[in-house]
Amino acid sequence: MSIPRPTNAVPVEYLAPEAEGLVVDLCGEEKNVHRLEELGIRCGCKIRMLSPGEPCLLAIEGKKMCLRLGASAGILVHPLTP
Repeated sequence: MSIPRPTNAVPVEYLAPEAEGLVVDLCGEEKNVHRLEELGIRCGCKIRMLSPGEPCLLAIEGKKMCLRLGASAGILVHPLTP
C-alpha cells in the first residue's frame, strides 16, 4: 500500500512526548526496514511517542517498543497532535 508522503512528514524522533503520528514511510537498509515491518511498524499505522531519545519508547497498536533507529533505519510520520 502506497501512502502519499505529506509535506510535513518528520522523523519519528521529532515527536514530542505523548504526541501521535501516522507512519508515512520507512527508510534505510532493506533488512532493517523489513524488521520494522515484522514488528508491526508499517505505512498507515498510528504511532505514539512515549519517551523520546536514543533509544526511544513508542506505543504501536497497544504495544510498547523501545527502538534505537540511528542511520540504519528511519520512520517518517505525519504528526496528528500538535
